Amino acid sequence: MIVCSCNVFSDIQVQAAIAGSVEQLRMSRVYASLGCSAQCGRCAHTIKDMIAEFIHRATLARFPDGHEKAEACA
Repeated sequence: MIVCSCNVFSDIQVQAAIAGSVEQLRMSRVYASLGCSAQCGRCAHTIKDMIAEFIHRATLARFPDGHEKAEACA
């Protein structure tokens, strides 16, 4: 599905940009990795939702029981 009609990129491209990010996930970095910048902004909500979903899934994969384990203080 097309996420951004101004820059013409799809959800697959956004997911790949998010998954390939080695730095903090930000919308501006998603746009930059796709070689463009925000135009009208209508796609911003969708991209934010996709970033949130990626973080949620990554957290579940890391902590399948849903709770982060407390680190022991040294």
